[in-house]
Amino acid sequence: MKNYCCFFLFFIVFWTFPLTYHAEDTLQSRIDKAPEHGVVKLPSGVYNETIVLSKPVTLEGVGQVTIRSCSKKPVITIQGQQVTLRHVNVEQCSNGKDTEAIYVTGKHHRLENVHIRTKQFGIKLDQTSNTVIEGVSVKGEQKGNGIDLWESDWNIIHDVRMDQVRDGIYMENSHSNQITQNDIRHSRYGIHIMFSDHITVKNNVLRDNITGAMVMGTKGTKIEKNELIFNNRNINAQGLLLYEASETEAARNKISYNRVGVYAESAENNRILANEIRGNFIGIQFKNANANTVSDNAFIGNVIEAQAIKSSENAIAHNYWDASLKLDTTGSGMSAIPYRADPFFLRLTNDVPEYQLFFQAPGMIVLQKLLKSPDNEVMTDEAPLMKAATYDGQMHASSKMLLGAVSVSMLAGSISLFMIGRKRR
Repeated sequence: MKNYCCFFLFFIVFWTFPLTYHAEDTLQSRIDKAPEHGVVKLPSGVYNETIVLSKPVTLEGVGQVTIRSCSKKPVITIQGQQVTLRHVNVEQCSNGKDTEAIYVTGKHHRLENVHIRTKQFGIKLDQTSNTVIEGVSVKGEQKGNGIDLWESDWNIIHDVRMDQVRDGIYMENSHSNQITQNDIRHSRYGIHIMFSDHITVKNNVLRDNITGAMVMGTKGTKIEKNELIFNNRNINAQGLLLYEASETEAARNKISYNRVGVYAESAENNRILANEIRGNFIGIQFKNANANTVSDNAFIGNVIEAQAIKSSENAIAHNYWDASLKLDTTGSGMSAIPYRADPFFLRLTNDVPEYQLFFQAPGMIVLQKLLKSPDNEVMTDEAPLMKAATYDGQMHASSKMLLGAVSVSMLAGSISLFMIGRKRR
């Protein structure tokens, strides 16, 4: 009789509650029940499931919220229009090839304060437009791209932090996107642009990658006020790589401590303006690159300033070269002595790497004068600058404050000495 009663109670509980409990317990069911333009708020916890957001809705974490999955499906799929995802952690623990943590298609979506750990891809934008990704972080295992765009136009990627991904931001056949104020490290290419036009790359830090930015097959792109630094972990490492790019402008960037600062190949009608190119093994290198403009840059402390191979009709003018002889006879701020950036030492060390020990040795300088490089390998600046500006063309606010503080201190010190001198009298 006792066993019969237990069975009866179990039957009642199972029949009455399980379906309702299960439906209310799944994250997907809560999303499905939310009205259009509604907000689904998630309390702190770990949600082990994959979800699909396919209508205008906001999914917002309150506290520490983690959505996690080890399946081959995306942890979160976003479709349609006007989906907002904010304040959540996303973990994709699948080893499946080309698996992404977040898959996005459609338009007018927004991802804010989303933190991703993935074994493959972070965020995939597939035919997505007018979408904003802001305040996001992606930590990977160098197997997939951090943010991958395919046929996705007019998107904004802002204030994103990435580490240990294959390519930080990769875009292909994706036009008019804005890439601003991101920090990308320990990747193959920090930013990788393929056959995408009118891209804005501004105020990013691309550091400790193999190549800071690889720009290929693009037209009308602007690369401005970025820091492309310490990209030197590979023999083919560069700060900025322009390949088959045209009508593209790289201006006011800090391009420092890379193996090659700027490398341009099969690139035409581009402008490289007012950059600080410092401490690279090779400052700037052209190969089959024609009709480009290199002007108002500062070349400081590079082992080899410049090299041009099979490149012609490039306008090299008004750059600062710290290795040049300088003589201003007119007060114009430009030297009357042209500067020839001879790659003699580079050609020599390519044949015998041990000769790097003799860099800037007096005998090596004499040999360079005697054995001049062919004209097609020498960049010549007919009117180099006498002084170098900062890489953004103006003094930074912090420098101004420091200079002001020093001036005030000096003035105060002078007044004190003057007063002491008067008292002693």
